[in-house]
Amino acid sequence: MSAQSVTLYTTVGDMTIRPVHPDRDTATLHGWLTHPRSRFWGALDTSADDIRHEYTRIHTSTTEDAWLIHLDASPVALVETYDPVGSPLAPHLELREGDVGMHVLVAAPGGEPVHGLTDAVFAALMRWLTDVRGARRVVVEPDAANTPVLTKNALAGFHDAPGSGCPDLGHKTARIQICEAGAFHSSELAGLAALSEGPSSPTHLTSAGTVAERQLVAKAIREFVHERLLTASPTEEPTSGRWRWYRVFFGGRGIRFRALGHELEHLSIDPDSLSPDDGRALRLVELVSDAAPRLGVPPDFLHTYLEELQATLAARARILAAPRPDAARLAGPDAASLSDPHRQARHLQFIEAAMTEGHPGFLANAGRGGMSERDLAAWAPELGRSTRLVWLAARRSMCVHSVADSIRAADFLPAQMGPRLWRRFREQLLDRGLDPHEYLPLPVHPWQWENRVTTTFATNLVAGDLVYLGPGEDLHRPQQSLRTFFNVSRPEAAYIKTAVAVRNMGFLRGLSPAYMDHTPAINDWLQTTLGEDEDLRSRNVRLLREVATVGFTGDVYHRSVRDGHAGDGGHLKMLSALWRESPVPMLGPGTVPATLAAVLHIDAAGRPLVGEWIERSGVGARSWVDALLAVYLRPVLRALIGYDIVFMPHGENIILELRNGLPVGSFFKDLGEEVAVVNHVRRLPPGLERIMADHGDIDDAQRALSVHTDVIDGVLRHLAALLDDHGFLPEREFWLACRECVEEYDADHPGTAGRLPLLSGTFRHSCLNRLQLRNPTSMVNLGDQNSSLLYAGEMPNPLAVAPVRAAF
Repeated sequence: MSAQSVTLYTTVGDMTIRPVHPDRDTATLHGWLTHPRSRFWGALDTSADDIRHEYTRIHTSTTEDAWLIHLDASPVALVETYDPVGSPLAPHLELREGDVGMHVLVAAPGGEPVHGLTDAVFAALMRWLTDVRGARRVVVEPDAANTPVLTKNALAGFHDAPGSGCPDLGHKTARIQICEAGAFHSSELAGLAALSEGPSSPTHLTSAGTVAERQLVAKAIREFVHERLLTASPTEEPTSGRWRWYRVFFGGRGIRFRALGHELEHLSIDPDSLSPDDGRALRLVELVSDAAPRLGVPPDFLHTYLEELQATLAARARILAAPRPDAARLAGPDAASLSDPHRQARHLQFIEAAMTEGHPGFLANAGRGGMSERDLAAWAPELGRSTRLVWLAARRSMCVHSVADSIRAADFLPAQMGPRLWRRFREQLLDRGLDPHEYLPLPVHPWQWENRVTTTFATNLVAGDLVYLGPGEDLHRPQQSLRTFFNVSRPEAAYIKTAVAVRNMGFLRGLSPAYMDHTPAINDWLQTTLGEDEDLRSRNVRLLREVATVGFTGDVYHRSVRDGHAGDGGHLKMLSALWRESPVPMLGPGTVPATLAAVLHIDAAGRPLVGEWIERSGVGARSWVDALLAVYLRPVLRALIGYDIVFMPHGENIILELRNGLPVGSFFKDLGEEVAVVNHVRRLPPGLERIMADHGDIDDAQRALSVHTDVIDGVLRHLAALLDDHGFLPEREFWLACRECVEEYDADHPGTAGRLPLLSGTFRHSCLNRLQLRNPTSMVNLGDQNSSLLYAGEMPNPLAVAPVRAAF
C-alpha cells in the first residue's frame, strides 16, 4: 500500500486523512470497534491482537486500504476502502471502472461533542474519494437496519443500487448503495469540505453540448420573440392539444418549432422540436452572428457578446453533464425535521447550488469573463464547492469604513472573523511592527487575490498599506451572484460580498468604495422606513441589511482620479467588501429558506420544484400562488405605493421562507446598490442622495413600470407559463390572482394604488436582451438607469380587466 496524507478544510476544522499504522493505531481502533455504538461492525468482542492482525493484513493487501481521519490532531474516524471486484458485493452489483468500496466509522465522542462532526467527516471522506482518489462511483453496503447511516448516506448523495435488493451477506442483511462523483458534488453535504484541486475536464462539451445548445437556441427564440426582435408565425401544420407549430427566421434561416403560447408574448418552446429548413445543425453563435444587424449588435461589441454566449453554452453543458438532485429532494424535509438552524442553512445552500438556469430572461447570463475552467470549477456557484476567503489587513487611513447604527464596530468585525482569524490579524501585524488599531480586516475573493490584487496593487503590498493575512478559518460558499459568499461553517454569521473583476451579464462585478461609504446608512434608513412597516411585518417580510463595509482607496488609481489625471473606471472597484445579515437567525422553527429563483427550477426529469412544493403544502395551486404573492408582489407594491421605493426584485434577490412547501415569509436583499427612490418629493437623510432616481422627470407610468418590468414580466411571466404548461394552474387563474393581490392592497390602503396605472391595458415593453446586445460590457448607467432603458412598444398587461390580447 502506498499512500500519502491529505488535508481537507471542513466546517468543523482541518481534517487529515492518513493511512492506518497497525502497531501505532491498534489501541485506538480497538477502543472504537468494541464500543457499543459500533455494533454494526460486528467486532464488539474482538481482542486487541485480533485488531492488530486484521489491519496488518489490510496494510499488506493490494485491494484494500485503511485510513484514519484526524480533526486537527485528534483521530475521529476510521475508513476502509477496497476494490469491489472479488468482494461479496460483486454478485449483486454491476460494477464499473472507477468503483471504490468504502466503510466508515465515526468514533464515539470522548469529550465534548463537536456539532456537525459526522456530516463534516462524510463530506471530507467523499470529497477525498472523488477528487483525490479519483473514484467515479463509491459503493457501500450498510446494514439494512442501520437507519442513522442510511440517512447520512442520503445526504451525501447515495441511493440504492438498481436491482440490488437487500442481499444476505452472511453477517448482515445489506442495503447496497452507490454514489456517483457528480451526485456527491451536488449533494447536501458537498459544501462542508473543500480541497485545492486541478481543473475539470471539458468533456461536458462533447457529452452534453448538443442538448445545451438546443436549449439555448430555444431560449434565444423565446426571448427575442418576446422582445420583438424576431417574429414567430403560426404554421398550418396539424397540432396536438394546445401545442402549435411556428416558424421564425433567425440569422437568415427558417426554423420550425412546437410551442405553447402565453400572455406577454411568451412561447414555451419544445427544444427537441427545433427543425431548421435547411437541415443544418443549429449553432447559437452562428445564428446570432448572422442576425447581428437585425438584433442591433454594434460591430465593435459583436465578438464580446458571442464570447459570453459561448461561455453560457459551456456553463449549461457543465450542468447537464453532471447528476443533479431531483425536485423531490430539493423540496426539503418536512417541518418536524427542521428544528436545527444548521440544517435549515444547509438546505438553503443545497437549493442555491442546484439552480441551473440563471436569469430567466437574459440569454447570455453566464459569461464570467476572465474566469478559467479551473476558476469555474472552484467558484461557479452551481458546482456547489466551498472555499476559504483571502484576508488582508488594509491601512485604516486609506479606507472608507462604515457600520449600521445598531452595530458596534469594535465588536462586529472580530465576531464575524472568529477568534482564531482575529488573533492572526493582530499577531501578524504586530510581528511586522505594525499597530493593529491602524488597520481594518478586508476579505477578498480568492480569484481577485490571484488575478488582481497581487499584481494590480503590488505597490500597496510592498508599502504595507495592504498586508496579506492568508486564508480565513471558515468555509464560504459562492452564491448565484458570483461575488457573494455564505458562511457554511457559521451560518448565523453575515454574508460577505466581495469585489471580483469578472464581467458577467453586462457589468464588471466590482464593488465601489464610494458606494461602501453610505451603504449601511441606506440600509438603516430602509429598515426604519420599511422594516417596521406593519403591512410587511404582518406578512413576515424582512430586509437583509448590509450592516458593515470596508473599501480601500489608498491606491494610485484613486489618487490619479482625485488629481484629475484619469477618469472613473473598473480599477476603482477592485478592493471593497460588505457584510450582509444572514437569514438563518430569523427563520421560524420548521421552515426552510430558498431562493426565489427556485420557483422556476425544473429538474433533469422535467419536474418543476414548485410542483413539489404545491403538493407538499396541501393547499392547492391557487392558494399556493396567493401565498407566494403575499410575500413577493405585495411587499413590492407596499414599498412602491407607500414609500416610492423600488428594489431589483428578481429571483436571486429574494429568499423565500417555506413551511411544508408553503411560502410563509420572505427576505429582500442586495439593497445598497439596487434600491432607488422614484419620487423627488420624498426627503432623504443627508448622504443618501445617490438613491434618488427621480429629478422631476419620472411619471406614475414609469413608477408602475418597476412592477410591470421587474416582477410581472421578469419573474411572474415565466412562473405563469410553467404552472400552466405542467397543468398546475391555468394561466388565466394565475394572472387573476396577481390582479386580486393588487386590488386587495388597494382595499387595505384605500385611494393609494389607484394613482399608479398598475392595471392599465398595456405598459411600455422594456427589453433586457436589447440592452445587452447593444453593449455587453456596460448595459446601463448605474447612476441614471432610466435613461439607458430600451423599449419595444406597448405590451398587453395580463393584470388588466380587459387586456389587449397578444397574437399568441
